[in-house]
This record gives sequence, structure tokens and C-alpha cells, in this order.
Amino acid sequence: MSEDPAKTGILYTDHSSGTLRARRYRVVVVTGPDTGAGSEIDNGTFLVGTHQNTDLRLTDKGVSRYHLELQLRSDGLKVTDLDSTNGTFQGPTRVGSVVLTGAARLKLGSNTEIEISPADVPVAVEGFADERFGQAIGGSRYMKELFGLLDRVAATEATVLLEGETGTGKELLAEAIHQRSQRRQGAFVVVDCGALPRDLIGSELFGHVRGAFTGALNAKRGLIEEADGGTLFLDEVGELPLDLQPQLLRALEKREVRPIGEVRARKVNIRVIAATNRNLAEQVRAGSFREDLYFRLAVVRANVPALRKHKEDIPLLVRNFLRELKREDFEVSPDILAQLMAHDWPGNVRELRNVIERGLSLEGGSLPIEAAGGVGEATGDASQYAHGGMSADVLAKPFKEAKGLLVESFEREYLTHLLARHNGNISRAALEAGIDRNYIHRLVKKYNIPVDRG
Repeated sequence: MSEDPAKTGILYTDHSSGTLRARRYRVVVVTGPDTGAGSEIDNGTFLVGTHQNTDLRLTDKGVSRYHLELQLRSDGLKVTDLDSTNGTFQGPTRVGSVVLTGAARLKLGSNTEIEISPADVPVAVEGFADERFGQAIGGSRYMKELFGLLDRVAATEATVLLEGETGTGKELLAEAIHQRSQRRQGAFVVVDCGALPRDLIGSELFGHVRGAFTGALNAKRGLIEEADGGTLFLDEVGELPLDLQPQLLRALEKREVRPIGEVRARKVNIRVIAATNRNLAEQVRAGSFREDLYFRLAVVRANVPALRKHKEDIPLLVRNFLRELKREDFEVSPDILAQLMAHDWPGNVRELRNVIERGLSLEGGSLPIEAAGGVGEATGDASQYAHGGMSADVLAKPFKEAKGLLVESFEREYLTHLLARHNGNISRAALEAGIDRNYIHRLVKKYNIPVDRG
């Protein structure tokens, strides 16, 4: 067995304790000529039989050379009889292939019985040494523990479910996992489950062949197939309609897709990371999310904390945003930093970045960021409130330039709050605002509002 259980085998989150564990099974011969022989299954495929190349070699002549295959999986242990001469039995039932989630006793041939039992081991998760995990930033205990957990699972093939509020940076974390995995050379494909048009979701996910339906003038690869060899990131998976969830479940279970209009399914080699700002366990209890899909996605669960729970990271985040905006020379006064620290940040890290960027934009980068009247009003100085919300600096500019600044300020502010109300769902935001969703996409790109990174 490997010294480090996290480096081999399969990791999962124990739902009762919330701790990270490595899946293990122990197999012991309890009757027959090899009684007492046994081994631990900690990775991949384990063979039982009389051949010298098997992992558990038996001497019972009633056992075939390659009698039984035991395969460790995220959902348990898959037991497969390898067309043995005398069969494998669990009680009176002959076993072909079954997935065990607990203990079992199996009879091989006529004289040998083996006992299989879970032997999972806890995996220690230490705080991450660095303040950066990919593009995500954090030096607080909350973030270092999160980074440590994700670093542990990144090198494995474990499916990860990132849970947290909108704006906490879940896509950044998913991409960081991908970049630290053995799939880093493959594609990182983002599927926004909340933005997929309902009537086109099958085509978007699975693809279609030419002529499959009206308007299908050319064949199209689906997003799942685009991720072949890489990582598929299912953002806001809780938004996926209930009647469409079985299709996704089948694709994830079998690791294959069948494009619309295609007869044969195509195998895909993907790692899955999902994210949600909803409580999927509650949705399962309410009947709005499939339980089997939930457990397929929530193999390793990671909670991404809201910014209000790790406000000590705000100075670090502000410095990082100023660096990204190429304004390292910009000074944020202690008073303004105190106001930033006092705010609850319902929009989380995304809102903080927007406040910093908006403050720089409104003042042309010449004055410190002020938060008079509330952090969401990040502007220049208190004199602006004597002019109906316009700063003296803006009023001193030529008409066209001043108007442009105010229009940009309105668009950014309106769009930020609009998207926050709809958890980043552009389709719903467009419906409420009465504007085309493509126009919102253009504004999002113009103001660099990371709607898909929550």
C-alpha cells in the first residue's frame, strides 16, 4: 500500500463527517486451503485466481486461473466474475458483475470463500503553503484549508463539487484543479448549465449530426466531447432542469455520448468538476434534483467560503486587483480599507473587484477610492454628492467625456446588481431588463465582469 493514501486509490468526502477519505477494501480467505491469505485493495484492478500473475494467488483447484476481478471505483468495489469454470456466488446467487458498497462474502469454486470488507482510511489535509492557488487568492485559514483540500485531490481523477455563493471564484478554483492535474494539456471546457437554451441543451451537450433536426446544417461536437482528454466544468449544475438530468447522468456514468441523430455512442475520457450556489442536498430532498446524479457529482465536496467569512483576505485581494489592473502605484487609504473591511460583500470577491475597478474608472485613476455612502458607491471624494451624484472631477471634463463616464458607470452598476439578483444567469437577467441577452454578453465583456466565475 502506498505511504500516502491520497496519491493512489480514490478519494471521496464522507457525507456523515465531512472528512476526506481514501477508498480501500480488504479481501481475506475465510474458508478453503488458503484460509488466512489476504490483501488490501488500494488502487485500480485486483485479480484473484490460481495464476502466478494474480494479486491474490490461490491454490484451490476449483478456482480458475483468472477467476475474479475486483475494481476500485468512486462508488464502491466492482466485482466481476471472469467467466470462471465453477462460478462466483454470493449466497445462492451466481455473480456476474456487481458493485459492492459494503461487506460481502463470496464463494469461489467449490471450497474457497473470501470476505470483502471496506477498509477506508482518513486523508490528512494540511493548510496550503502559498497564498495563490492558480488564479485564486487567499491567505486566511479558510482559504488555505480549501486550497489544501483541492491540491490533495487535483492529481487524482476524483469528481469534485464546489459549493458556494455566486462571486466566490468557483470557476477559478476549477481551472486551478485542472492545471494541477495530469489533464493540464487537455481542454478545460465550461458548461454554464443555467444559460443553456432549453430547446438546444441536448445539442449543446452531446452534439448532433448534419440533418438531425431543422437548422442542423452541419455536424457539431457537443461540449462533453470537446472535453475529451481534459476536464468538463459543469457550472451552476443546480440550474439543470430535472427532466434533462438523466441524460447527463448516463453520460457521466458510462463516459460516452451519443450525438443527436447518431446511432452509436462515442466514448469520452473526461474528468468532471461541478459547481453550484444552491444546496443540492436540499434540492434532492425537495425532489428537484436527482439523488443519483448528486452522489455522482459530490464525490469530493469543497465549500468555497463567502468573502464575509474571510475578510482578512481583503487587503491581499485589493493589492492583487490593483496589480491586475496595472495600478500597483494606487494607494488605498487606511480609512477606505477600513470601510472595505466593514462591508458584508453580498456579491463576494466579484463585487470587491468591481468596486475597485469602478473607483479607478470614475476618477481616471487619479484619486484614492472612496466609499462614502456605502462601498457599492466607490467613487472619488465626498464633494461629488453636492452635484447630484457627479463628482467635481467628472463635471470638469468636456461634455462628451463626462457623459461617457457616467453612462459607463450606470451600465456597470446596473449590470452588476442585475446579474447578482439572478446569480449570474444572463438569460434571466435579460428577461427582467427587457434587453437582448447578446447585448448583456457584450457589456459583460466590455466591463470584464466575470459572470461565469462564481
